[in-house]
Amino acid sequence: MKNYFFFIVVCVLLMCSCLKHKELAPQKILLFGDSISIIGVPDSVILSKFNNSDEDYTYIFNNMVSMSLILEPPAIYHCFILEHVGSDKQLYYLKIDDAMKYNWIPPYDSINYDLGLDFIKTEMAGCTIQSKYDGRSMHIKPDTAMKWSSKYEQIPSLRMNSEKYNEIVSQCNDAIELSDYYNHSLFFQNKEFVSEEDKTCLLDLLIRTTQIQFVDYFFDFEVVKNGIDIYPIYLGWKVGSLVYSTYKVPSFCTFDTSLKKCCEHLNFYEQTYISDHSSKDTRRTISRYLLDMNSSNLNYIVNNLKEIENLYNKSSMMFFSHRPHEDFRIFFFNITYDDNNKITIEKNYYNKEYITTTRIRGYL
Repeated sequence: MKNYFFFIVVCVLLMCSCLKHKELAPQKILLFGDSISIIGVPDSVILSKFNNSDEDYTYIFNNMVSMSLILEPPAIYHCFILEHVGSDKQLYYLKIDDAMKYNWIPPYDSINYDLGLDFIKTEMAGCTIQSKYDGRSMHIKPDTAMKWSSKYEQIPSLRMNSEKYNEIVSQCNDAIELSDYYNHSLFFQNKEFVSEEDKTCLLDLLIRTTQIQFVDYFFDFEVVKNGIDIYPIYLGWKVGSLVYSTYKVPSFCTFDTSLKKCCEHLNFYEQTYISDHSSKDTRRTISRYLLDMNSSNLNYIVNNLKEIENLYNKSSMMFFSHRPHEDFRIFFFNITYDDNNKITIEKNYYNKEYITTTRIRGYL
């Protein structure tokens, strides 16, 4: 009886092992006339878009690695990383969707009203300005500026005190997805002719793009497809006076210097806001909401500078993202390697609660 039971157990284990092996075996797709292995499981609609070259942007990282990006509203990034290393080719699929989690707002009664506001309704209402196209005067409606609710201003503290928000953020897994790509990558796992310097350079680029640049954007194609507002989403910068930049911190003193400059610039924006609102025939440029949110964010950073420095000393990498109107975001990454050159990437988005959510339309 014992031998019979042992035989059954062995058979079950062998079946499970075969099923697991079958599940992990990469499928093949026809690409550029070649049959190429694809790791990851995109849904059929997204894979069809990729096969039909219907991507929103393609990054050429180097002569061996490129990445095609397909955007899915409101905040999902489908990434197909194509590698051609030596005589081997491989495609890896990444679904980057942490922006959905970081941008979550604890529900309150007037949330739909607040999310329906924009720059025109809250800052330009009642103004009469000249059109830059034909010189004609335009009266901006509504006549009286709409005002967001008090809860709207409390989004950071609502997030900080929300167990639900902490639970949602704890499920963020984009860094784990990137780790898995690294560990299956032809480029990163190559030990023959890909240099360590090139590996470090590409890893930095991928972290900047997938873990920072894609971290918070909600996008509406009716708004962004026909204009330059889409550039920050896939390039990280915008044409014109508004600049989006991401910096890797080489020493903490450089971060401290950048932070002080931001605080000084915020005072300039405050004075500009006062000047803009001294007349109703001026095209206004500064958002009161963003000004207050970014001021609170910088105060939070300054008040916790010692903790931030300690995290810098304990982490493998520190980045900060500098966006318009002194929107300052901080990211720490811990990267550990095992004996087989496999890595684990851990991300800490330090001031995520202060994210000036792009769910709020019409603000820059």
